[in-house]
Amino acid sequence: MRQGLSVSRPWLALVLVLFCLPLFVGLRSLDLETDEAIYSFAVDRILEIGDWLQPKSSPSETAVFLEKPPLKFWIVAAPIRAGLLPHDEFGLRFWDALFGGVAFLYVFAIGSLLAGPVCGAVAVMLLFVHWPLLLDHGLRTNNMEGPLFLCYCGGVYHFLRWSAVEAAGRKRAHAVGVGLYFVLGFMTKFVAALFLPVVLAFGAVLFRSTRMKLVAEWRTWLSVKALAIALIAPWFIYAYVQFGRELWETMFAAHVYERMTVGLNQAHVHPWHYYLGMMAEGFERSGLRYLVPIGMFVLLVQSVRRRWFEGAVVVLWAIVPLAIISAGSSKLYHYAYPFLPPLTLAAGYVVALIVMLAPVVLRRILERVEDAIARFVPALATMATRPVVRGAGTILIWLGAALIVAALFFGVVRIGVGNVQLFKSSGILRPLAAIVIAGVLTRRSALAATLVVLLTVAWWMPVSVYESTIRQLRVEKHPLRDAWNCVRQVEARASASNPVGLYVDTDSSMWHPIYYYFRRLQPWTRQTTPAPETLDRNLHDAGQLRPSLVQENRYRDYLHGPEASRFSGPSPPMISMFEYVLLLPGPYSSCSNEAALRTAGS
Repeated sequence: MRQGLSVSRPWLALVLVLFCLPLFVGLRSLDLETDEAIYSFAVDRILEIGDWLQPKSSPSETAVFLEKPPLKFWIVAAPIRAGLLPHDEFGLRFWDALFGGVAFLYVFAIGSLLAGPVCGAVAVMLLFVHWPLLLDHGLRTNNMEGPLFLCYCGGVYHFLRWSAVEAAGRKRAHAVGVGLYFVLGFMTKFVAALFLPVVLAFGAVLFRSTRMKLVAEWRTWLSVKALAIALIAPWFIYAYVQFGRELWETMFAAHVYERMTVGLNQAHVHPWHYYLGMMAEGFERSGLRYLVPIGMFVLLVQSVRRRWFEGAVVVLWAIVPLAIISAGSSKLYHYAYPFLPPLTLAAGYVVALIVMLAPVVLRRILERVEDAIARFVPALATMATRPVVRGAGTILIWLGAALIVAALFFGVVRIGVGNVQLFKSSGILRPLAAIVIAGVLTRRSALAATLVVLLTVAWWMPVSVYESTIRQLRVEKHPLRDAWNCVRQVEARASASNPVGLYVDTDSSMWHPIYYYFRRLQPWTRQTTPAPETLDRNLHDAGQLRPSLVQENRYRDYLHGPEASRFSGPSPPMISMFEYVLLLPGPYSSCSNEAALRTAGS
C-alpha cells in the first residue's frame, strides 16, 4: 500500500494544482447569490450581536433561522471573528472552496483505490468542468453544498479504507472519520446527510467479509454512533427547549416533508427524470457524456462479477440517493451534487481500463509488425539496430509526443523562418503516425504503444473546457456590491457625521441579496405601503435628497398611474436590480450606470 501511495504522489500534486487550488480563484468576483445572501446574513448577524446559538434569518433582523442546523454558520463566522479571514465575499466563501478542494482529493483517492491514479484524476477533472458544480450554487459559494459534498466523499473514502486496512488503530481512525463526516453533513444540511449511512450499510451487508467485520467491530461502530449523537444532540436539545414544535415544523415538516411531497415552491416541482436530464446536459459540455452510463454499467458488472466491495459502494452511492430524491416533488439540481462523484469515478474507471489495457494490445500488434519486417525486409531490420538509427528514431518519437502536447495546450503549432512556414501541426494523426512508424522501425514498440495511448487519451480529455472554466472563474460581476459601495462613499463625503441612509419603498418581502448589501446603508426608512409624496421629497427636494430603493412595478405605477402628478421632476438616474430600482438623486447619480459608462468612455 505504501508503494502505491508513493507512485501516486505526482498525480496527487497534479490534482492539487490543477483542480483544488483554482477553486480559490475569483472568490470575490461575483455578488452573493440568493441562498448565499441568506446564509451570509446569518453569519453577519452572529458577528454583529454575538448570538451563535440562534442565527438570524434574512430578511429579518430578529427572526431565528431554523431551516438547518447552524454548524456552517459557526465555521464561517469563527475565523472572521478571530481576524484570520476578511469579512467579505472571499472570507464568506473560503470554507466552501476548501471543502470542495479536500473533497476533490478524496475523490482522487477513491479513484486510486478503484483503478489507480488515472481513474481518480479523470474523475476530478470531470467534476471540475461540470459547470453547475462550480458556478451554480456550488462549491465556490457560501451555501451548504460544499460541506455536504465533502461529507459524502470523505465518509465513503474512510469507510472503504476501514474495510481494507488490518491495523486496529487505523481501522478505528477511519471509522471515526466516517462518523465525523456524517456529523459535518448532518449539522449542515440535516437529513440530506442520511443517505451516507444508508449507502454504506447497504454496501456492507451485501458482502459476507464486510458483514463479518461489522459484527466483529460492533463496539467500534457503537462508539462512533455515540460520538455522533454527542456532537449532534446539544444544539437540537437547546433549540427544542427554546422553540418547541416550531423547530420540527420548520426544519422537518416544511423544509423536508413538503419538499418531498407537495413541493414548498411550485417552481421547483419537476418530473422524475429531471436529475438525469440535468446531469446529461452538464456532462455534455465536457464531450464525455456517454462515458458516465458506460462507466456505471462496467462498474456494476465488475462489482457483481468480482464480488467487489469498493465498486459496489460507489455504484450504490450514485443509484440509491438519486432514485430516492427523484421520487420527490421538489427538485433543484444542487440537491444532486453529493452524488456526482460516483458518476465521474465510473467514467474515470473506464478511462483507466483503457490506459491499462490498450498499450498491451497495441504493443502486441506493433511487435508483430516488427517481426514481419524482420522476416521480409531483414536489411531494414538490421539497419534499425544501429545506435544512430535508434537514437534518431527515439528523437522522432519524443518530438511527435511534444507536438501533440503543444497542440493540446496551444492549438496550431507552426515552425518557420521569417515568413516561410516550414511545418504546421494542429491535430494528432500525423504525430501519432510518426511515433508508430519510428517505434516499429527502431523496435521501440513498447514505448510507442504507451505514448500513443496516453496521448490519445489526453487529446480526448476536455482540456479546452478546463481552460474556459478557469477563465470563467475570473469573470467580475458584482453590481450590487459596487452600487452599495459607491453610495456609501458618496454619503461619507457628503455627510459623514449625519448619514442619510436609505429610503426603502417596497412591500414586506425583499430579494435576499439586495437586503444583504443595502441593509448596511443605515439608517433605513422602510415604507411598505405606497407613499409617492415621500419618495418625491427624497428624489427632488434639494434639502432631503436620499438614495431610494423601490420595487420596480411600484415605481412604474408611480410614474404612469394616478399618482404621477405628485412628482416634482423627471426620474433621477437609477440602477435596475432584479425587481427593484435604486434611484440616485443629486450627488448619488455618480453611482448610476450612465455615470459608469461615461467614465469608461472617457
